[in-house]
Amino acid sequence: MMTAQGRETRTARAHPHFPLRAYPPDSPRAMARLVALAMLADGRLEERELAALDRRGVLTALGLTRADLNQVLFDLCQDLAALPDRRGAYFLSATVLDGLFAEVRSTARQKSMVRVLFDVIRSDGHLAAGEERLFWSALDAWSMRLEALSAARPAGHPATARPEHFYG
Repeated sequence: MMTAQGRETRTARAHPHFPLRAYPPDSPRAMARLVALAMLADGRLEERELAALDRRGVLTALGLTRADLNQVLFDLCQDLAALPDRRGAYFLSATVLDGLFAEVRSTARQKSMVRVLFDVIRSDGHLAAGEERLFWSALDAWSMRLEALSAARPAGHPATARPEHFYG
């Protein structure tokens, strides 16, 4: 069985202001990279975050497997390792973050991604500075307000990913 990852193409790092590999707009890998970034934003990858993704069906909604996510995580870490180091932590400039967010163009997918990012960063019960920065950067990049997210969610439904939010 071929996964979404196998069907997608990606381009090499083509732009000096965007040093990470580029994925096709609105592709499962582009969205999975944001999920991976949220998972790493506090400086560590935790099983609770992966379990939260599984419980909420995020990978299935994106059309990915756990192996696909692992590959996206590996690729992201490889790209991050090539960035300038800041006291043991990798710093993503506003330009680079904007480039990552620009790969998700559909308004419906952006709203879903904000909910997924929120679910990931809250899954360990602690909000790290990097997680907070990522969340607010997503809202800014996609010109969203928190009120719009809660209004778009079905009544009584927690802020989770659902397949129709990604592809509906």
